[in-house]
Amino acid sequence: MRTLKQAWWAPLAAVLAISQLGVALAFIFGEGTSNLLDAESTAAGVSLSLGGAATLAAGLWTRPHVRGLGSALVIAGAALAAIWFWMVFMSPIAIVVIVGVVVSQVRSMAPNSRDAVTR
Repeated sequence: MRTLKQAWWAPLAAVLAISQLGVALAFIFGEGTSNLLDAESTAAGVSLSLGGAATLAAGLWTRPHVRGLGSALVIAGAALAAIWFWMVFMSPIAIVVIVGVVVSQVRSMAPNSRDAVTR
């Protein structure tokens, strides 16, 4: 639960990971138009979806301990979620997650003004 409480965007990243698992299942079981795809396209879709979900999950789990690596993994996983642009909700959520990670990373790197005044 601590993983999802680390930042305001973390639950959105979890939703993206779950959505990517859903896309992978759609490729595997042939929902919609994916059953018309050839084996290479299906394998690529499943690999990208599962890779994105795994990258997001690893980033969320790693970020509290190793902030830079975790942030990079979350950004990479969200970017993989954004490629499914025909899934209308995934791309906007991915953009929000990427912006949230970048903003929180920049804020954590900025020197605290109160610390500079007390020195």
